[in-house]
Amino acid sequence: MEPLTPREFDPNRITPNEDAEPIAALSFLLELPHCLRIDDVAFLVSDRGGSWPGWNPDAIGHATGMSMPAPEDDLKPRFRVGIKQTRVDGWVPLLAAGQAFPDWQAVDHPERPSGTTTRGENELRSVVQITIYDPANETPLNRGDSGTEQFEHEVAEWLSRRLDEALSFLNQYLVILGGTRDEWHISSLSRIDLPRDTPWKLTILPTPEGWAGSSGTMDAHITLRDDLPEQRTQQEIIDAVNVVHEARAGRAPFFQFLELYQASEHHLGSGRHDQSVIAACTATEVFINTLFRALWLCLERDPEKLGGVLRAPFRNQLTELLPKSLDEDLDLDDKLLPPGRWYADCYLLRNRVVHEGQKATAGEAYDSKVATGDFVRWICKALSPDPRTDWIKTLSQFQRQP
Repeated sequence: MEPLTPREFDPNRITPNEDAEPIAALSFLLELPHCLRIDDVAFLVSDRGGSWPGWNPDAIGHATGMSMPAPEDDLKPRFRVGIKQTRVDGWVPLLAAGQAFPDWQAVDHPERPSGTTTRGENELRSVVQITIYDPANETPLNRGDSGTEQFEHEVAEWLSRRLDEALSFLNQYLVILGGTRDEWHISSLSRIDLPRDTPWKLTILPTPEGWAGSSGTMDAHITLRDDLPEQRTQQEIIDAVNVVHEARAGRAPFFQFLELYQASEHHLGSGRHDQSVIAACTATEVFINTLFRALWLCLERDPEKLGGVLRAPFRNQLTELLPKSLDEDLDLDDKLLPPGRWYADCYLLRNRVVHEGQKATAGEAYDSKVATGDFVRWICKALSPDPRTDWIKTLSQFQRQP
């Protein structure tokens, strides 16, 4: 195949037709926590099978800031990625550690030459400007009812979903770049990897007369709580230490469930919505399997039958075996009750994510996490009354704080 010879812009074609569909270009500026070792580069990725009405290759290339017209089969841009690198005096290794424990400052530290992965003084970092293109009529930012509470909510939700979409797209390239050379320092980005205040700006193409554009910063760590007390209570620390001691002694059977449940929370707060859903569903499966083992031991049931219960498919455990230990009906079809809500918001969503390639949204991941906690608490409360299992009911006290 002969290489393509790029041509210059035709000055007479860089403006779209008068009736061209207005396009919203939303850009985020992302400071990566690592270096990609890429010279300044910009590339455009388009959706196939269509084009923007009224736009030609010269107009698209010029409007998106490219150096040449877009190819004829690339006339519906979706993302534009620009990558640059710069050196900064960023995070200094062990600075906080040395201040907290000054008696360690006398320990000799090896001197290493500065490299692309060195963190600290004169650190090389990559910065990405990523733009998402959407039809202008699908954005709330150019509506006339600005200033209302509903409008502000819709704008915040729209920006949040677009940031997640930008990270999901960018991560596909980061995984490839890291995987081709086993570069462990390059990995998929989550919100927690970004500075909390993430700049954004919006332009409309072509720019309407009198429209000055919009810009600002959004809270990339929006699920982090700012209302936490400066210090935990002493009782919280004692309780946590006791639980760890019990787990190490094999007397905290539900510890693995709590680990997975908290992992789901961490993924949720980091913007890894697919992983949050998967961890939440796995946490439920682990809880139910652990519950069977605990009930068999506490109620002194036939140990030879436990193996068959644990080997049963999870759907059978859920619909046939678990209800035998409950004092309430387990209805997976009633979405108004915790079992049905978990089944719809977590279990079925997890299957679509894992088996159908669906991407979970921020709202779906949050609903999945909340439904998991509600379902587990419901199971604990619904256990058939027996003094020997009262300790399991205390698990119903855990909950996600707003």
